[in-house]
Amino acid sequence: LHQVNYQNPLEAVWNKTAKAFLPPKKLKVSSWADQHRVLSSESSAEPGNWRSSRAAYQIEIMDAVLDRNIETVVLMSSSQIGKTEIMNNILGYYISQDPCPVLVMQPTLEMARTWSKDRLNPMLKSSKVLKGKVKEPRAKDSENTVLHKKYDGGFIAVVGANSASGLASRPVRILLADEVDRFPISAGAEGDPVSLALKRTTTFWNRKIVMASTPTIDGLSRIQTAFESSDKRRYFVPCPDCHEMQIL
Repeated sequence: LHQVNYQNPLEAVWNKTAKAFLPPKKLKVSSWADQHRVLSSESSAEPGNWRSSRAAYQIEIMDAVLDRNIETVVLMSSSQIGKTEIMNNILGYYISQDPCPVLVMQPTLEMARTWSKDRLNPMLKSSKVLKGKVKEPRAKDSENTVLHKKYDGGFIAVVGANSASGLASRPVRILLADEVDRFPISAGAEGDPVSLALKRTTTFWNRKIVMASTPTIDGLSRIQTAFESSDKRRYFVPCPDCHEMQIL
């Protein structure tokens, strides 16, 4: 005998509609990355599922963004420790879990285009939860280009710190500024690009600002100044011989 399910068609439609309006499951950024982020061979030397445990020092940095008591996260570090991927995970989280306007800053307009093509697009394609949320850039579609991508609930504006026009646009809630020590002193004649970008976040009470960079000249470094204004957390590791905790 076969049991037949005589579900009311209207009930089936209602259940499907109700599921669509369920809020996203609450996740930390690191947990979101572990569950949903996939590194493509286009942008990573180790393609495959993201594993936060692979570089444990990144976890607190990512998760600090969702702390209600923290508005600004500053990451001053050596090169090649995953700063850009940390920012990519934060961006992916907001696209997926909490859509809103996001501004991504790179040192130059050319670097902004390169990041969009070589880092952002592979992430959007390879991570199933992001696939289809942001449309492919089209020449005739002003809402979806290499430097501006719209999605339900928000957009991603990608700008170069040397472009004053890119920094004087619509308000944004999330500011992700990468390699700030390579930013020019002034965006054209408009002044400090970081200050210009920060002005775009002032209308949001729940804004988040992430600044990352390898430091350059002592005393003149943007990221050093920002780090000195923070609570200056550091990541300690044990010495393999005496086991004393120290900064690597």
